[in-house]
Amino acid sequence: MPELLDRETIVSRLASGWEYRDGAVHRTWQLKGFLTAMSMANAIAHLANEANHHPDLSVHDYNRLTVRVTTHSAGGVTENDLGLAERIERLHNAE
Repeated sequence: MPELLDRETIVSRLASGWEYRDGAVHRTWQLKGFLTAMSMANAIAHLANEANHHPDLSVHDYNRLTVRVTTHSAGGVTENDLGLAERIERLHNAE
């Protein structure tokens, strides 16, 4: 089982816009519209599936996408979560 990271490690490694709360790392984007939010959610789904790591995704308020990443089996944030958050951030910055 992956090792849980402490709060200080997690916070120090999060990219701008990401936050740590409730045992997970979170980020919400306001995008151009519903289809853009859905496209981003689908791109994240493909990226996460390739990593065999599955975040919670929520499209809400028609143009907002919230991502919540945690390792459920470990009960908190691990290196896998931070790695996926970094890949998601790169994906978003590339669009």
